Amino acid sequence: MMEQSIGTPPFRYEVVGDDAARIVEFQRNSLVGNWRRVDGRTIRGRSVKAARNQRWVNCTARLGEAGTLVEVEASKGRGTLPRALQFIGVISRGVNDPRTIYRQRHIPPGPVSLVASWAGMAYRLFETPQRDAVRTAELFTASRIEAVPGGNAEFVKVRLSDGTEGYMERDQIVSAPSRATRQAGVEAARNV
Repeated sequence: MMEQSIGTPPFRYEVVGDDAARIVEFQRNSLVGNWRRVDGRTIRGRSVKAARNQRWVNCTARLGEAGTLVEVEASKGRGTLPRALQFIGVISRGVNDPRTIYRQRHIPPGPVSLVASWAGMAYRLFETPQRDAVRTAELFTASRIEAVPGGNAEFVKVRLSDGTEGYMERDQIVSAPSRATRQAGVEAARNV
């Protein structure tokens, strides 16, 4: 999420450790209007120092008793503090924010469909509701899939038309009406 909300040019996203990452400024608009690099590099065998006031945002996330503890630290300078505060705002609103892709999505029992980005590509079901679970049956966008009770915050339990059951990531499916009517479309849109 940090990469998507802050790590856009002129910043670069870097993973620092298992629970830490940072965003570092790598280019800056000069007085003439050209973009120039501000990070240290080697040009024709000569080492060029990084800019003294290179901007950055560090983020560390650790699991604690109360949940995930996120520490955000920003350098001085224009742009970094507002970006760090924007990131804190996004993660503070969490899954209840209807404007982000990280929002909590309710998928009721009933017909569902793979999202359109999977069109033409096979999606493999998870055997259990965990990311490291064994992947089982392959399905495509046009496959008949039904959400059934079960699953957790990240996964929805589904049943295929042949009776195979498994789990799908919640953000990979949408409610699909069994009949294509205007009212059914409105009901399905409420779960997006």
